[in-house]
Amino acid sequence: MRRVKIAVFLLITILVVCVAGYLSVDRVSGRIGALLETAKQQNQGGDTPALKETLSQLQDYYADREWLLSLFVRHDYAFSALPSLGALESYAAQSDQTELDAELERASAQILTMRHLFLRFF
Repeated sequence: MRRVKIAVFLLITILVVCVAGYLSVDRVSGRIGALLETAKQQNQGGDTPALKETLSQLQDYYADREWLLSLFVRHDYAFSALPSLGALESYAAQSDQTELDAELERASAQILTMRHLFLRFF
């Protein structure tokens, strides 16, 4: 009977960790994706001050949630978006819409790839 209790406890623990990982990665990648979409719209609209604020929020949010992603996603996948996200503010400072659009697309693709690689198991 004791083995059954331990097995049930381990099964419930694994299930809770899986659900927590799914929800965390889904929420973080969704928020980053939403911020990237907002930045794309602001870049196309020419709203540079709001764009810089959005990119700053994006950087801060990713820096705050990076540890959470690295708990559930392989480190090389979680950290792959960091160089792209870090370069976005420099492109916004140059006011080069075409380059910034390309970098925003690249960062979005990296976030979606990371999200897909994790969530494909569910």
